[in-house]
Amino acid sequence: MAIYKCKMCGGALEIHNKESVAICEYCGTQQTLPRLDDDRKANLYDRANHFRRNSEFDKAMRIYEQILSEDSTDAEVYWSLVLCRYGIEYVEDPSSHKRVPTVNRAQYTSIYDDDNYKSALQNADSYQRGIYEREAKEINEIQKGILEISQKEEPFDVFICYKESDNEGRRTPDSVLAQDLYYELKEEGFKVFFARITLEDKLGSAYEPYIFAALNSAKVMVVLGTRSEFFNAAWVKNEWSRYLSLIKGGAKKTLIPAYKDMDPYDLPEEFSHLQAQNMSKLGFMQDIIRGIKKITKAGEEKEAVVKETAMAGSDTNASPLLRRVFLFLEDGDWQNADEYCERVLDIEPENALDI
Repeated sequence: MAIYKCKMCGGALEIHNKESVAICEYCGTQQTLPRLDDDRKANLYDRANHFRRNSEFDKAMRIYEQILSEDSTDAEVYWSLVLCRYGIEYVEDPSSHKRVPTVNRAQYTSIYDDDNYKSALQNADSYQRGIYEREAKEINEIQKGILEISQKEEPFDVFICYKESDNEGRRTPDSVLAQDLYYELKEEGFKVFFARITLEDKLGSAYEPYIFAALNSAKVMVVLGTRSEFFNAAWVKNEWSRYLSLIKGGAKKTLIPAYKDMDPYDLPEEFSHLQAQNMSKLGFMQDIIRGIKKITKAGEEKEAVVKETAMAGSDTNASPLLRRVFLFLEDGDWQNADEYCERVLDIEPENALDI
């Protein structure tokens, strides 16, 4: 009999040999189990699940991938990677007291098209498969709602990423600095996502649709902080790591780290290739605003040239499709924009559409 911690609440589960599904006596959740061949593997799972329960999804993913490299037939590893990719947090429903999933890392890709989800089903037994399919349906419905709300949001120019409160609930210096930057950027005519103000009328609602929309539309993200641990706080890192993933995926975006009262070498390693800005430096505010103006203006000029070139080189058959492409882009609907680009190229293989 192995001891394994519940992936929902962290309570101890007693697992008999070859069980693939168990019910936690603490939170009452029926859940799928990994194949625990030895204590080392069980410890790796517990460590990864600990990070995932604390919303440190990237750290958890690295450990799950380590397990996967040693055993590529364990369905639970693939499912755990799905939970991390979509930022799934299980919260207690106040009426039913059941643990229900929430999505904190929405994607344009449906969970049904996710390769790890497909691998989980392929390697699962019938008991596990039933649970995976049921939870995937819940997650898919939540995600559809997020996308529906996010597509109605106006696009942002700048996303300010920072830590709002410390561990004792007090406002951080980072929040004050972020608000100063927010007002300066607003004065310059930028549309800025600053959680303290942007989300203040969303109290009682899920924040993810609005964060998702802002991350995908903002041309620039400024990540600012005064302490290393604030840069690496779970929800701060959740935002900037998602933004970096969009950049790595080819999105034309720029991330600017900004620090104060700390050694720049203590910034996250992921920022090592970026030019960090010292907020203590005289003229910082003017410099960063000028830099943001250059970035956003260059993007707008390129978009205008691309649109003009594409429309000028199109015939009457492709023109309506091109107009749909740019409407989808304005809405941040990249999947449909890509589909319509392919339709344009089917009609005009040499169309100079550079999107």
